[in-house]
Amino acid sequence: MVITSLTMHRQRSIVRAFERRAVTSMVAARSAEQTGLKQGMTWHHLVAHAVLRCPGEGRYFLDPGNWQRLRRRRRLLAFVVIVALLLAGLALALLADCTP
Repeated sequence: MVITSLTMHRQRSIVRAFERRAVTSMVAARSAEQTGLKQGMTWHHLVAHAVLRCPGEGRYFLDPGNWQRLRRRRRLLAFVVIVALLLAGLALALLADCTP
């Protein structure tokens, strides 16, 4: 849970850096060094989800649509997990009441 929170925080930091520098199109693409960022695990995770896109030559730009899709997918997943846990808890409570 803590690792997930840290990863999400780092991802938001990278996305904000691209937004602040207006690197949101293929024409504006910049290298990691030009954006002042390092290409670590978090960076590569965003590339794998096509949030950061590479038109070539080691330059990247932020795809805001894919960032929003990733965020929506995470929120939906969190909602499903919470509902599943609540249903499991309710089922256990009902089973505990039914046993003699």
